[in-house]
Amino acid sequence: MDHHDENFRDDSGIIWFIPGLAILVGMNCLPATIFWSRLLLG
Repeated sequence: MDHHDENFRDDSGIIWFIPGLAILVGMNCLPATIFWSRLLLG
């Protein structure tokens, strides 16, 4: 039972980790995208 609970918690952590990672990547990529678009257009 203990191992099953640990696996369940890991799955729950992954479920919360993926959207958090997507938000972090989006926040990090947005300034880079603005920079590249301004560099190419300007």
